[in-house]
Amino acid sequence: MRKVLLAVLLVLAVSGAAFADATQYPVKINNGNREITFEKAPERVVTNCDSNIIELMFALGLESKLAGYAGFVEEGCNVSPEYQEKLKAIPMTAPGYITLEVLLGANPDFFLSGYNYGLSIPGDTTGDAITPEELEKHGIKSYAITESLIRVMKKPVVSLNDTYNDLKNLGIIFDVQDKAEQVIADMKLRVMNIESKIKELKAEKPVSVFIYQTWNAPDQPPRTVGAQAMPSAILSMAGAKNIFADIDNSYITSSWEEVVARDPEVILLLECGNANGEERAQILRDNPILKGVKAIKDNRIIVMRVEEFYPGPRAVHGLEAFAKALYNF
Repeated sequence: MRKVLLAVLLVLAVSGAAFADATQYPVKINNGNREITFEKAPERVVTNCDSNIIELMFALGLESKLAGYAGFVEEGCNVSPEYQEKLKAIPMTAPGYITLEVLLGANPDFFLSGYNYGLSIPGDTTGDAITPEELEKHGIKSYAITESLIRVMKKPVVSLNDTYNDLKNLGIIFDVQDKAEQVIADMKLRVMNIESKIKELKAEKPVSVFIYQTWNAPDQPPRTVGAQAMPSAILSMAGAKNIFADIDNSYITSSWEEVVARDPEVILLLECGNANGEERAQILRDNPILKGVKAIKDNRIIVMRVEEFYPGPRAVHGLEAFAKALYNF
């Protein structure tokens, strides 16, 4: 019965999406603490930083608009398998974070990024700051992904609603609202399916999870996330709880002593860049500081790629894969 209901909901969702309004230019888009006016759909787009940002464009079928990208490949990261061929056709504008000079050299009319993901905080006057104000001087519009707005304003705790908002806004900006609504509907249905399975388990309390990101070297303090990062939101949707969810921040550095004090039942090891997740997992098992932690004693370490937990369309796959590993679906 549940599968039939979900199928009916999908048909209704996609049918409704087919009647989305066309964009009437000029159009105004709210991007958190600022309003952006678009006289027409952008034609030359450059994206910067993590793969989830360029995947917003791929998910909406806008790859022909991409004049270049910067960021993630040189750090050992990549896009989802279904987009890897498409990525090969897009020029790499710069490895790592793009500079203002290089960005201007690509002659874009739109920069898709995020605050501290390549887009500088408004008002930054350092020499090479890429702020919305500076880009406007050169006739370039910019959009910061919703998750990154925490760096410039107070916002609700991060969730997939941030990605839905980005897809909706980009759908309006590029006049592909039908496609945006279809992508959102599919994501929501997949989330509904996972949450339905988890409810059937009738767990007494959320599983406590330590999210360990391997950006730092093994002998350095552990990188993790607070309440304002997408991995924390995905854990919540999966019926689990981030042990650092009481910290109103996104990506943070903690200490092994604090991890021990919070005693997680599971460790979610997010493999970042070129780090080998299984090797890092073994280092955790061999760390004498952690020997009393429940997750280590029970050998409950889940290894996944960090890209599966970034704010973007791919996050739903991360939710599905994490829930499957956590509950043995």
